[in-house]
Formats: sequence, C-alpha cells, structure tokens
Amino acid sequence: MTDAEGFRENPRYAVVGASHQTADAAFRDRLFVDDDARTGLLESLQQGGISQAVILSTCDRVEFHLAVADPEQGVRVVEEVVADRTGRRRAVVEEQVFRRYDQDAVRHVFRVACALESQVLGESQVLGQVKHAFAQSRDVEMIGTDLDTLYQATFSLAKQVRTETRIGEGAVTVASAAVQIARDLHGDPAKIRLLVIGLGDTGALLLEQFRLAGTQECVLTGPSRRTERAAARAHCHFAPFDGLPDALAEADAVITASGTGRYLIDRALAAGALRQRRGMPIIFFDCGSPEDIDPALDDLDGAFRYTLADLERMAREGKFGRHEQAQEAARMVDERVVSFQKSLAAQEGVPGLVALRQHFEDVRRHVIEQHANADAEEATRLLINHLLHSPSKVLRDVAAQGGVADLRDTITVNRVVARLFDLRPEDIGGGTAEGRQSSGSRNDDGSIE
Repeated sequence: MTDAEGFRENPRYAVVGASHQTADAAFRDRLFVDDDARTGLLESLQQGGISQAVILSTCDRVEFHLAVADPEQGVRVVEEVVADRTGRRRAVVEEQVFRRYDQDAVRHVFRVACALESQVLGESQVLGQVKHAFAQSRDVEMIGTDLDTLYQATFSLAKQVRTETRIGEGAVTVASAAVQIARDLHGDPAKIRLLVIGLGDTGALLLEQFRLAGTQECVLTGPSRRTERAAARAHCHFAPFDGLPDALAEADAVITASGTGRYLIDRALAAGALRQRRGMPIIFFDCGSPEDIDPALDDLDGAFRYTLADLERMAREGKFGRHEQAQEAARMVDERVVSFQKSLAAQEGVPGLVALRQHFEDVRRHVIEQHANADAEEATRLLINHLLHSPSKVLRDVAAQGGVADLRDTITVNRVVARLFDLRPEDIGGGTAEGRQSSGSRNDDGSIE
C-alpha cells in the first residue's frame, strides 16, 4: 500500500467471518462458499474496492481475510456481500459475524491455520483448506504483497507448530478414541456400518480415522442442501435426510456434526431404530456444536452416546496431554505475531530512509545549481536551511493551531528526532540563543536563517 507520494505504509489487516463459535448452522450453510462460487465472490469484493482478499470456507467457518487501507470500510463491504449471499438483513449479519483488525487479525489467521480455533485442537485438515483458499485468490490476482507476506508467515508458523509440538497427535487421539470405542463394542472396524449426519469438520476428522481403521461402508446424510455433493467428494453413499429413520436402523456407529441448534436424533427416533435392530447396539458420537443428539438417549438400552467432551477426556486420560501442547502452540503464535509486526515496521522504515536520502540529494543539487559561486560555508548553510524549512514550518503550525492529538504527535516527533540523530534532551528544547535564532528568522527565499 502506498500513498500519493509513493511511500509504503504498513499494511492493515482485517478478518470478518462466521464460525461454529459465533453463528448458527443455518447461517453458515447459506454463506458456505464452494470452489465454483469463490471466484464470483472475490469479484464482488473487487467491485467494492478490495484488491487483496482470501475466502476461507469450511464446514465450521467462512472467513474473509483482507489487506486494505481502511479495515473498517473493508469489513462493511464484506458484510454487504454476506448479506446479499445469505439473504439476511445487515442487522442479522452483524450479529452472526465476528471481526478482527490489525494485530488481532494477524493472530487469528495464525491460530486458524495452526488449528487452535478448531473444535478439535490440532486437526490437520484446516491447513490444507487455508492453502487451497490462498491458491484460489492468487489465481484471480487477489494476492498482493501484503497478503502474501501474511500467508507466507502463516505457513511457516503452521509448519513450526506441527514440527515442534505434538498438537497434531492430539487430534488423531480424539478421533482414535472414537474408533477404539466402536472396536470394543462391535469388533473389527472393517465390519462396522457408519452413518455420518452433517458436514462439520470434526465429523470429517472422525470419518477419516474410521476409514484408516478399515471401515468401508459409510453413509452421509444431513439437513444441508450441500450434503449430496459432499457425499460424492467424501466417497460416501448418500441418504436423503427424510430417510434418516431407516439409515439409523442400519448403522452400527453414528457421527453427528451439524450443530443446527436442534436435536437431529431424539429419544423416540433412536428407540425406533433400536427396535428394528432387535437389540443390536448403536454408538452415537455427537460432534455438533451445539449438540445434535438428545441426552435422553442415555436411558435407552443399546444406545451409547459420547460427546466431543467425552472423547477429549478419554484422550487426556491417555498418554498425550493435548491441551498442554495447545498452550505451547499458542505461545508460539503470540511470539510470531510480535516478530511479524516488527518485520513490517522494519520494511516500512527502509523505504522511508531511501526516499529521505533522495530528497536530500535533490535539495543539494538545487542549492548547487542556484548558488554555483557560493563558498563551502555559504553552500552548507543554505543546504541546512533548505532541508529544515518544511519540517520546521509544519511543527510550528501544529504547535500553534493543532489540537491535543496533534501536540502529542509533535512530542513523539521530537523524541524520534532525538533518537535518530543522537541528540540530548536539552538540544530538542531549542534553549540556546543560537537555536532560537535559527528557528525564528527567514531568508528572502523562505528558508530558515
């Protein structure tokens, strides 16, 4: 980002989105952006004045990552696009989405890619989804220097977290706990008939682990209109949601990952399925947020219900301390945020010095051309006067007419000048008679005498 003078400013980042923590499943379902729709949505952002953006869309979150000169305006543009896509009023959209700015936005992107914002800490799918979203934005030229800098730092950090902590093992441990429970009850996972209800990322994690254990017969259903396409991508059989009672009766294990805010399986539905199974038990893994399965199932013979919290507890009781690893990963994120901000500040400072050097050179050349016959003393005096003319005028005007904020800026400038040129505090005050004279009188050409 550059201003009219060509100086590069620090990028401003913003994130606006809806996740399983902030928005209901119906809103997220309407907002979900598949690969075919992502390009059109990015074009809508371009038309709204946003030139750098990434759209991350998973089952549990849809987020817009922006690099913009005015983050607040950028967020307003996104909210208008979201309102248009979901068919919801702006007031509803504002209640469903979260917003992050500048350093908080950077930290959020880091945490998402490191799976610290996922329902199952450390799950591996999200990093691939982030990389895919970045690649699609790059393909349509929506990645500039600012977002590229952020995402390269993000990928580097995510690799470091995976390498130096065991947080990824924790995600596998949670899913493995579900497989072990099913194995203890039903035996060989290859013979288990699995039913997945909903499209949540946590459900996908458990499905993947069952597949690795040998489970082959997998059926996907759910209330979302995207379920049939998702079933094809996941290589699962598809069952219409209105056929849930029959699908449930045929399942040995059920994974729910919808989080619609209402129970997809209640006591009566489960009891009917168990009667058809003639006493064969069903294991229910409820990964919804909020929960998808009525706790009243616990009273049914043959129904074994486990929530995500149950699976996490079982993982903690094992050999792996997942939350301790998550704390270490979070510490690494915070350290990287600080180093990232420092690197941005350094990048901003270098072009400023280059421009300042060029300005000094232009002034020097001007003085030589205008005063070709001046001796060394006169030429250097004129050079100093020309260099200090503009900053002196600006500082005097601010001191005379500016408000409280402007005066604070003036104090900051004085302190920065002192550090840049290794000046003593008394030098900044202009306390000497010579200093007062240099600050006050002018030459005919407007330079300071």
